[in-house]
Amino acid sequence: MRSLDHCPRELLADLRGLLTDFDGTLTTKGRLTAETYTALSELKAAGLFLAVVTGRPAGWGELIARTWPVNACIAESGGVTFHRDRKGALHRTYYVDDEAKRLRDRRKLRKLVEEVCAEFPGARLSADSAYTEVALAIDWNEDVKLTEEDARKIEEACKARGAKAVRSSIHVNVWLGDFDKGTAADDLLVKVAKARLSRDRERYAFVGDSLNDEPLFDAFSLSFGVADVRKVAKELASTPTWVTYMKGGDGFQELAAAILVAKDRIA
Repeated sequence: MRSLDHCPRELLADLRGLLTDFDGTLTTKGRLTAETYTALSELKAAGLFLAVVTGRPAGWGELIARTWPVNACIAESGGVTFHRDRKGALHRTYYVDDEAKRLRDRRKLRKLVEEVCAEFPGARLSADSAYTEVALAIDWNEDVKLTEEDARKIEEACKARGAKAVRSSIHVNVWLGDFDKGTAADDLLVKVAKARLSRDRERYAFVGDSLNDEPLFDAFSLSFGVADVRKVAKELASTPTWVTYMKGGDGFQELAAAILVAKDRIA
């Protein structure tokens, strides 16, 4: 990983779109600041295709896609995607069209997560799990305070039971189904942004901060981490190419400013 200063300005100027994680990337100490929201607005005004990619619930995803200055939101680690069409209508896409399968997976997942939480004193479903549709999250560092080692063990216990699980900076996201942030992002870019990934891959970038962002660090050659990513870099098989100096939303603002300056100078 190299500092953002080393990223060629031509690559930033040529960007068509930016996908961003939410918790720990747009937020600063759990809050979305006015300055970070403004940075998003400025990137959108500059013509970029913008999407938030998060492990947060579908309820969050719909709100973000409906009201934020973005084109789309991928929620629940890739399980459900919301996007607006050119007329402003909101569309929802699931990892599979089969509603019966989603309901079966949901029942199995709830039972699995309840068993895991029972094994680890203090672990519990995240407070916003009521608004999920296809995934669940076990809180380890938002409203409860467990250790990083506890989170690792919770993640391993979920995987041992056949689920997919990955830690974020606050939750262990858990799901059943053949999807992740990377597969959902590619689907979004092809179907909504109309990108030809074999040709356009380097014209889209991703920025994140945590282990659950690894599929996108791997998928995008033009990938960024806010400074917090250094804490988990040793556990990442694929790391971001460039890293900001600042953490959280301040790091996102740093990246946004670099993109906007590069586009202005090239223009």
